[in-house]
Amino acid sequence: MAFKIAGKNKRKRIWAGIIVLLLTPLVFFITYASVSPFDPGGFATGMLMVFFSFLFALNGTIIIVIGIFTQRSRNI
Repeated sequence: MAFKIAGKNKRKRIWAGIIVLLLTPLVFFITYASVSPFDPGGFATGMLMVFFSFLFALNGTIIIVIGIFTQRSRNI
């Protein structure tokens, strides 16, 4: 979705990656709220929270790196 919104604009891709990184704690707590009622022990909930948050943060980092290495469009 970040690539669809940003298009080929370098600055928008970098900002999209930053926004994804800032939303990572929200994903952490949403995972906790949605999984914890089904796990009485809590260990699997913690593992899922860490796993999903890590993947989300990795996604944001990759978006930023792709945005940094994207060539600027030149209008001729």
